[in-house]
This record gives sequence, structure tokens and C-alpha cells, in this order.
Amino acid sequence: MKKTIAFLTTLLLLQAGFTFAQDDIVYDDGGAYPVQLALYPTLQLVPYERDVTGLRLNIIGVNRDMTGLDLGLINQTDELFRGVGIGVVNLCKGDTRGINIGFINHVNGDMVGIQGLPVIMLPNAINIVHGSFIGLQGGLYNQAEELGGLQMGLINIGYNAKGGQIGLYNYTDSIGGIQVGLVNIAYEDAHGVQVGLYNGTGHFRGLQVGLINQTQTLEGLQIGLLNVVSQKEMVPVMVIANWQF
Repeated sequence: MKKTIAFLTTLLLLQAGFTFAQDDIVYDDGGAYPVQLALYPTLQLVPYERDVTGLRLNIIGVNRDMTGLDLGLINQTDELFRGVGIGVVNLCKGDTRGINIGFINHVNGDMVGIQGLPVIMLPNAINIVHGSFIGLQGGLYNQAEELGGLQMGLINIGYNAKGGQIGLYNYTDSIGGIQVGLVNIAYEDAHGVQVGLYNGTGHFRGLQVGLINQTQTLEGLQIGLLNVVSQKEMVPVMVIANWQF
């Protein structure tokens, strides 16, 4: 009981201290504060609806806009994040410009920059961008609605991609670039190069190299043990190589 009272008293004192500190802290003309200290959204130095430009240290921290260095367990920005975010979880409901390094990196809007570290994948398990992503994603699972750049991980999903995917399983609806993995799938069409055990597309233009290469239509060359061009009129299935120009 004594420990509970002491804990609650500490929280009340912290809350009071944060409230008085908000009046004293200096902020710029745009209303952005240079420092944020947060235990959780209702117990933080700068109110969540205000912006931070500088340093944010969080257990669980939430602000409208964040520019600078973001360190903590859960770092959340509701609109625009610009800078470097390092934490267990990095969340942005709007757009991101910069670097996110964490176990979970999640952006609802668009992103330009880096999510995760390609070489050290386990600490950067999940990278997701629901909008357009330009840059590098490196983690166990990478996903982007529009990909312009490179994904490196165990599972890479880029629904409309221009660039590259390197992993065990690579999926896209459409890609212009390169896929390298055990399984490479471009559901609608691919233009470029696929290298893997299984390469599958709707329409392929370029070079497929793999154990099994499969496409509906082909403008290019397949090299592999089994090469299938389903809509090819003459010899749709060939070993070693298949082509159509």
C-alpha cells in the first residue's frame, strides 16, 4: 500500500512539474518546442498537440509534428515526422522524411528515407508504408504501397514497384526493376530481371533466370530447368531456355 501511494505521489509530482515547465520552456515563433520528455501522452513535457523541433525522449510520446532526433520505446507523430527515429516502435500517422530504426516502423502516409537496417534485420522486424515510399527498407517484413527504391528482407511486398526487391519471398502487382529471391511474383507484369527458384508473372518483359520460370506472355528470355509461356502459340513449355520477341 505504501509503495502504491508513493508511486501515485511521484506521478502527481511529475505531472505538476511538467505543467510548470511548459510555461518556462522556450519555443520558436511557430510554436515548436526544442525538447520533449514523455512518459506517456498525458504525462509529457510538451502537449501532444504541439510540435517539437530538436530532441524527444519517450517512454510513450505523441506529438503533432516532430523534427529532429526521436528516442524512446514508442515514438508517435500524428502528422509530419522529419529526422531520425530510434525506438522499439516508430509510428507516424502522416508523412515521414528521414530514418526510422526500430522493431516496428509504421507510416500511414508517404515516406522518403530509410526504414530499418538491411544487414541487421531482426531488430528491424516490420517496416510498413501505406503510401508512397522512396528509399531503402531493410527488415524481416517490408511493405510499401508504391515503392521507388530497394527492399531487402525475408518478405518484401511492394504493390507498385520501381526499383529492386531482394529476399526469400518478393511480391508485387507490377514492377520495373529487379527481383532476387527464392520466390519472385509480379502478379500483373514485370519489366526487368527476375532471379530465383520460382519466378512468376502475368506479362514479363526482360530476363527470367530460375529453376522454374512462368509467365502468361513474354517479351524476352527465360533461362531455367522449366520455362513456361502459357499464351505462346508454339512450344509454350521448354527446358533450358524459352524466348519470345
